[in-house]
Formats: sequence, C-alpha cells, structure tokens
Amino acid sequence: MIVSHRILVCDDDDAVRSSLGFLLSKAGYIPNFASKTEDILRYVNEDSFDLILLDMNFSVSINGEEGIELLKKIKILKPQ
Repeated sequence: MIVSHRILVCDDDDAVRSSLGFLLSKAGYIPNFASKTEDILRYVNEDSFDLILLDMNFSVSINGEEGIELLKKIKILKPQ
C-alpha cells in the first residue's frame, strides 16, 4: 500500500509555492498551499499534515521573527 503524505507549503512567494508543489507532487506527496498567516493557522487548526514547510519571512523583514511567532502559534494548535 502506498501512503501519500500531506505537506503544507507556507510561503508568500508564488514561484516558491509553485516549484515546491511541482517537485512534491512528482515525488508522490500531496502538497497543500498557504500564503498568508491567517490561512496557515486556519489550515493547521482544521486539518492534519505530515509536514509543514514554513517560510520564516512574510514581509520585508528578514530576521525570521515572523516565522518564529507563527511557529509558536502552530505548536499551540498542534503540539504533535
């Protein structure tokens, strides 16, 4: 039996989401996509994923603080 793992790709860049989606699909994974913080939290709250690929920078800031805060919220919603 082949199991397809569900992956949530979280990035505000269309090209990154598209490229990762293509590669993950070709490898047999089921990619899902979110580009906004509120969408990411909604998906995580409402669904189950085997892996989340999270962009750490969702604005002009490149220090990763946004990603760290979002990761903390994700861990509260789904500690596993």
